[in-house]
Amino acid sequence: MSYQVKFQTESAYKNIRYGQGTIYSSACGCASLCNVLNVLGIANVSVPTMCKFAVSVGARVVGGTDEQTLLKYASKKYNFTYKATSKNSELLAHLKAGGAAILHAGNSYKLFSNSGHFVAAVAAQGSTVTVLDSYWYTNKYGRYSKQSVRHDVQVVSKGVIKTSIAKIGYATSDRSPSYYLISKNRSDTKDMTDAQVYALIEKAAKNTAAKIVDDWAKDAWTRATKVGIVDGSAPKSPLTREQFIVIADKLGLIDNTKPASNWAKSAWDAATDAGIVDGSNPRGYVTREMLAQILQNLSLVGRK
Repeated sequence: MSYQVKFQTESAYKNIRYGQGTIYSSACGCASLCNVLNVLGIANVSVPTMCKFAVSVGARVVGGTDEQTLLKYASKKYNFTYKATSKNSELLAHLKAGGAAILHAGNSYKLFSNSGHFVAAVAAQGSTVTVLDSYWYTNKYGRYSKQSVRHDVQVVSKGVIKTSIAKIGYATSDRSPSYYLISKNRSDTKDMTDAQVYALIEKAAKNTAAKIVDDWAKDAWTRATKVGIVDGSAPKSPLTREQFIVIADKLGLIDNTKPASNWAKSAWDAATDAGIVDGSNPRGYVTREMLAQILQNLSLVGRK
């Protein structure tokens, strides 16, 4: 998909005031909102128009834009909903559901800028996020060496880049909230409360998070899935004991042919003769259901 990015770095904007600075230097918060509204089909607003609106509602502050104030009033003017969060899983789920977001990058991990900066996230595929950067100049990402964090960004076209959700998390880690999730109001959700909308986002976020394999585990997970050690589903779900035993068995770590150890042989034989255990697999693991059967065999539960 191609994007028509609205840039704050148009040469004409160097001379248009935005509070104490200019649109060119300080309007990333307004420009990012313009890009989000345009991508979602909500409104086609110019950056100068949004800057004037920000000033009129008190969203222009020293150093930039108070995005929460801007969104509070813009959501009423342009008829959209938004939610603030710092959770990567919620951001991914929201983007995959067709929403867009404003990311608040900070100073500690200089992925998008050397200081605080707002950019627009407009799509996600897997763990890769498409971002529109309004503060654009020649070779912004290309001129940096591989020692720079910016080599983790793929430039798609002017103002359009792709990077991983993990890198975005690092870039926004010193800003709270990190993300503003923006949704277009729809007729089929107009009777839903904010709590219901957020509950849907939360549910989608949990489902998405459960399916994401972290970068450090991707190769091992792929190999394990390919050879049938795991089935490839729910990489972050808890592992039950019986699931672990199945995996251990597939790896050949359980030898059912081994007899009971010498120190346990007499007790094992006595338990077998008494019918407490069936005599098989003396070195196998005990599941909870097996323990329940043993306790009943010993008349400790279930019999009076």
